[in-house]
Amino acid sequence: MSNIDNIIEKLKVEANEKIDIINREAEEKSREVKEEILLAARTQRDKILKDSQDKADSIYSRISENAEIRIRDQRLSERQKLIDRVFDLALKKLNSRPDDEFILEVKKALEGVNAENMTLRVPKSRLEAVKKQNLGIKIDEENFVENGFILTSEKMNYNFNYKDILNDNRDQLGPQLIEFLSK
Repeated sequence: MSNIDNIIEKLKVEANEKIDIINREAEEKSREVKEEILLAARTQRDKILKDSQDKADSIYSRISENAEIRIRDQRLSERQKLIDRVFDLALKKLNSRPDDEFILEVKKALEGVNAENMTLRVPKSRLEAVKKQNLGIKIDEENFVENGFILTSEKMNYNFNYKDILNDNRDQLGPQLIEFLSK
């Protein structure tokens, strides 16, 4: 072989070696790039999954809290309706008492106040029964109350209106009533 053939052969060998080195480096670089891309993709996937899970947890938590609030509000509403019904029944019972019990209640109230120059206002349905009792007090025959009675003077009004008395005691009696009814 000639020198030129040897040189060409040597160049071919060197070229093939360099090509092999370049191919190996390219493959290694390709693997590294592929791994980096896959790692970045996995990281991004994990972040998206975590964000989605966090968002789902947050939504679930809000829905759960809202449901609990609605349930609590419903319970409170039902309790309030129950208290209202009990107070309505109490008012009906007070209003439907016999006249003699009503008169006795008026007499007890008159004992506790100075009845001079006082006027008694009663429901229209009780007017005749009160007039028959001769209680020694002026009875207002023009102005009536819905329930209970009111003792009035120029300086003071004594309110024995059942609805007002029940409403005044509602805040104190309501929780006790709920506790009693819950047993």
